[in-house]
Amino acid sequence: MEIIRSIHAAASKDGRNFILIGGHALNVQGISRSTGDIDFMVNRADSQFWRGTLSSLGYDIFHETSAFIQSKPRSLAAWPIDLMLVSNETILKASSEATTTEIFGPSIKVASVASLIAMKLHALKYADPVRALKDQSDLMELLKLAGISALSEQFRQLCVKYGTIEVYERLSKLQQ
Repeated sequence: MEIIRSIHAAASKDGRNFILIGGHALNVQGISRSTGDIDFMVNRADSQFWRGTLSSLGYDIFHETSAFIQSKPRSLAAWPIDLMLVSNETILKASSEATTTEIFGPSIKVASVASLIAMKLHALKYADPVRALKDQSDLMELLKLAGISALSEQFRQLCVKYGTIEVYERLSKLQQ
């Protein structure tokens, strides 16, 4: 994907860290998932850099919060790009656990299965019912990859840390 090459070139030139997350990261990890955008985790402190980079690559920001920047391409043929803004501590930890791939051209970091599980649990705290079904399905596949049972104490602790106990109860019932 040319846009990933461009993102990689801009980030490398300026010494910025980014990690592929979302549907494309799930695909790299071996979970088949269709997606309509490209998601990256970036350092919140670098948000001005990322706004400028997206603009220079032909993107307009249409929604922004303290946790996300969502952009759409000016060209219909390009992928929308969403950025998850995290603390320096979070991106350093996720980066140390990340795998790398050259599937998209340059060698880029891809969120680890453990990081993707944490993100899915966090997303399930706030997801609307339609989105929750997709996130639950993704989470169950990630748990299989990680060798974690939805009935286990390990999963319960992950839910308490990154999601909610209600998520644990709901998903463990599906496994019974």
